[in-house]
Amino acid sequence: MAILVKDGLAMRLTRIKKRLAQAAMVAAAWAASSGCQRLPYIDQSKAVPHEKLGTIGDEDKEVTQAQFLSSSMALPMPKVQKPRTTNDPEAQEIWQLTLPDAIRVGLDNSEVVRVISLGAQGIPVGGFEPTPLNNGAGSGIASALGASPLQTVYDPAIQETQIAQALSSFDTNFTTSLLWGHSLAPFNNAISAGTIVGASRFPIIFDQDTAQFQTGVQKRTATGAQIGVTHNISYLYSNSPTNATPSAYTTNLQLSLTQPLLGSAPLAGGQAGAPVGLEANRAPIVIARLNADAAVWRFKAEIMASVRSIEQQYWSLAQQHVQLWSSEKAVELAEEIKKREESELEVGRGTVADVAEATQRLEQFRLDLVTKTADVITTERQLRNILGLPPADSRRIVPVTAPTEARLEPDWDSSVAQMLSFQPDIVTQQMVVRVAELQLLISRNQLLPVLNFNALYQFNGLGADLDSAESVMTGRTIRAIDPLVSQQQRAAGLAASPGNYNNFQSWQLGFTFQMPLGMRAPLANTRQSQYVLLKQRAYLQQIVHQTTHSLSRFFLEVDANFKQFKTASRLRAAAAQRLEAQRAFYEEGRITIDRYLDAVSQYASAVAQEAQFKTTYNISIVALEEAKGTLLAYDNIAVAEGPHPQKAYVQARDQQAAHRQLPVGGDGNYAPRPITGPPVPDPVPSMVSPGAEPAGPIPLLPAPVGPLGPPPTPVNPTVPAGEPPILSRSAPAPGRAPVEPNVIPASATTSTPVSAAEADSDLPPLPVPIDLPPLPPQ
Repeated sequence: MAILVKDGLAMRLTRIKKRLAQAAMVAAAWAASSGCQRLPYIDQSKAVPHEKLGTIGDEDKEVTQAQFLSSSMALPMPKVQKPRTTNDPEAQEIWQLTLPDAIRVGLDNSEVVRVISLGAQGIPVGGFEPTPLNNGAGSGIASALGASPLQTVYDPAIQETQIAQALSSFDTNFTTSLLWGHSLAPFNNAISAGTIVGASRFPIIFDQDTAQFQTGVQKRTATGAQIGVTHNISYLYSNSPTNATPSAYTTNLQLSLTQPLLGSAPLAGGQAGAPVGLEANRAPIVIARLNADAAVWRFKAEIMASVRSIEQQYWSLAQQHVQLWSSEKAVELAEEIKKREESELEVGRGTVADVAEATQRLEQFRLDLVTKTADVITTERQLRNILGLPPADSRRIVPVTAPTEARLEPDWDSSVAQMLSFQPDIVTQQMVVRVAELQLLISRNQLLPVLNFNALYQFNGLGADLDSAESVMTGRTIRAIDPLVSQQQRAAGLAASPGNYNNFQSWQLGFTFQMPLGMRAPLANTRQSQYVLLKQRAYLQQIVHQTTHSLSRFFLEVDANFKQFKTASRLRAAAAQRLEAQRAFYEEGRITIDRYLDAVSQYASAVAQEAQFKTTYNISIVALEEAKGTLLAYDNIAVAEGPHPQKAYVQARDQQAAHRQLPVGGDGNYAPRPITGPPVPDPVPSMVSPGAEPAGPIPLLPAPVGPLGPPPTPVNPTVPAGEPPILSRSAPAPGRAPVEPNVIPASATTSTPVSAAEADSDLPPLPVPIDLPPLPPQ
């Protein structure tokens, strides 16, 4: 069986003309997008459940015209059959429901996941009812029923949209503007009017037409740099006689770069800037992906609890059917006993007391039968509730899957290992700890002051029309006058003449620096992030502690419930044997009626008790698998998000291969280091002591063996030059015992000091005769 996460996102379409206009405006920005832009792998072709795009306009119209204060029902009344009661407990047909089919039906109807809280010994907290839904709307019955909203199949898809939100910080921004202007004004002097006119006693009229066009793209890179390309076009017409032409176009193309070098410390009272560095810029994206993965694990935990709830309610319904059968059997036997006692009384062999006792026991069994009948109907309705079915229909559910009666002996060590690897609470908290670590990385990034490197390169152009201005900007030669050259020509007695000029370019380089004096806000944020990280790590330890205790509890319950079930089975067999014996004795008249009625009661109780312990044993097995986090695999259920596009698998493979080649530390700079490398030669030759030459080549250092580490390689690791020779590994000469370093053999006699190197050489020492002094007289 499988359940798919419905991750389709509802989208509202605009008119075709508007869409084409928007597409034309942002086409350049899409073409320039590169680098960190990666969209989430969402299948946009998947149909959105319960959302017909063709009726959105009508639905919006109905919403705007809705009368929210009216008393009419917003939803039509559901068509549900009258629920069954103890007067009519039977249905038109019997639905023989197996456990796998029940789980499949429950998962198919689990847009909103329904869960029963598990209590002690398999008894649910608050009864056998799913947790009510509370969406926080109002303070009425919706808020009174539940404390938090239930999980839905759309929650992982909703959380996954945050990945695209985090990636949008690296999207290319396209901006453009087009402005026109006109100015006609009188001025009191010619200079203010932008011209030079002789002495005049009249105001100067200034007439000007302007047009400004600007377009550009800006993008933030993975290291936090801002790259921009901007094209400016300016048109100017004025009535100033000093203009070379009445109107002119001024164009320029700007290439800008702002590269942060240190950090993003905010100024006092200001907001922190964008993170600086590859790791800090990747942190928000990784946080969004971790939150999306955590949402999937939380959804998996809810599905696991839902499956456990279905199995728990399924076995409870099976138990109720067995207990109902035991009550019916007791009523049947009590009716036979009553008829027999009434017949005995008619012929004069019975007593009124025996008939009264039989009647009293019969009514007691009938009372229990009514209770068990109501319990069966109630338990079936509760199972229908968690399966997403109506309270009643034309069928009566009868469980047909046989419960487990074999003994389960789980291994503690393997169960703990599975719990640490697959328990959703532990895995989710590990992701929360990783998110706290990344938040601390971002906070530490704000401890460094802002130091930016700014670069600007600009191409300039001018012309009487737009084409000529663009040509000059791209390198066309024009005739123009350089004021300094013109002055020099006039000083030399020559007439000023224009020259040929091209490549009009300008550039600017520099640094900007800012920091708050005190850094109290960044220090407080960092300290808060550190405490949050410690808190989440403590939560992780507590969750492991709690889940370990839960696993230990269900270990005990599996063992105890099995023994109770087996004991109850033997008790039921003994009660059946006693009932048969007491019946034979009763028919022979050897025992009184009370002993036979007591045997009937004990047998019915034993059957009901055996069914109860069998149910608790099966529920404890399911609870044990849920505590380990392996319940879905135990029931052959997979939680999937649907097939991804082919590009997603290619990118995942490439990224995995890249991570193997260029490992990135969890907290530090992006500095790839080679795993192995050639020896580094020492430029200074080492001085070798006389007599200390190695007897042979230096053996290679031992390489890691086994499955861990790289295989042995003949290339020596990178070690400092001048390593002393490993003399202790030199082979001794044939026929002589090995000599330890710095130890002189007792057989060697010498009158001169012997160095350690000579003592360690392979040549035997030369015997030298020694003249001993005479002994002193006695």
